Amino acid sequence: MNRIPERRGARAVIMLLSAALLAGCRPPDGPRWNLSPHPVSGVITYAGKPAAGILVGLLPIDAPLPPAIPANPRATTREDGTFSITTFRDGDGACVGSYQILLSWLPPAADAEETQTDKLLGWYDAVHSPLRITVAEGSNEIPPIEIPTITSHPEELPGIPGRN
Repeated sequence: MNRIPERRGARAVIMLLSAALLAGCRPPDGPRWNLSPHPVSGVITYAGKPAAGILVGLLPIDAPLPPAIPANPRATTREDGTFSITTFRDGDGACVGSYQILLSWLPPAADAEETQTDKLLGWYDAVHSPLRITVAEGSNEIPPIEIPTITSHPEELPGIPGRN
């Protein structure tokens, strides 16, 4: 029995179903977001010096979130402390809306044997970060973020203010 024609037919059906499913994909019901990202950039200093390797995350407050977007907007600071936010493609920005800015600074991969402790000691996590941005259409520049020397953890709080 020759099964090659059956395989070709099965592949064709699978390809057609896949194409139909992809064509029908859209964000879930709910707010209709403007899913065009707009450039968002900034600079971070720590103790007065450019801070390289800080992970910058934008936590949506009133903006699209997964699954409408692949992941929350994010970036990593360069050697000069600058960063450009990414949502869909490298450096494309973030969608219109309000965000809380989260920061985390882990040791470089070369120091992986060290304890993976955030050098910012939790001062800029979702519970403690006072940093906010509203992304508008066009180019968005976050005012310089100047982080003082951090030597202790923030006070423990019972949850995320305004969210529970």
